[in-house]
Amino acid sequence: MRYARTILALSSVAMLVGCSEKQAEISQGMKDIDRQANIQKEQVEQHADVLKERVSENAEAQKKALEQTAENLEAQKDAVEDRKDRVEDQAKFAKKNIDDQVETSKKTVDRNAEAAKAALKQSKDAVQ
Repeated sequence: MRYARTILALSSVAMLVGCSEKQAEISQGMKDIDRQANIQKEQVEQHADVLKERVSENAEAQKKALEQTAENLEAQKDAVEDRKDRVEDQAKFAKKNIDDQVETSKKTVDRNAEAAKAALKQSKDAVQ
């Protein structure tokens, strides 16, 4: 019996040692899985950060391009406004020139009419 108890005790110890080793393997496996999961999560985060940075850079480039386009459009608008002002100035000058010509022509017509009247009066006086 004594041997039986010793064998029983040794088998129990062996069983506990075996269970303990199995438990240690399972625990190590769990730790490895957690470590791999953490590595993968970190890689996902790094990849997401890279993508976010690219999106930010792309957005900044697009904003700069739009700002440049807006500046170009503003410059074109200013050039158009300048051209409109020149056209208005040219139209005013042309109208003033026409008005001056009309005034000169009217004065010429008046002088010619006065000269014709004077000539007519002279011829009438000469006939008498």
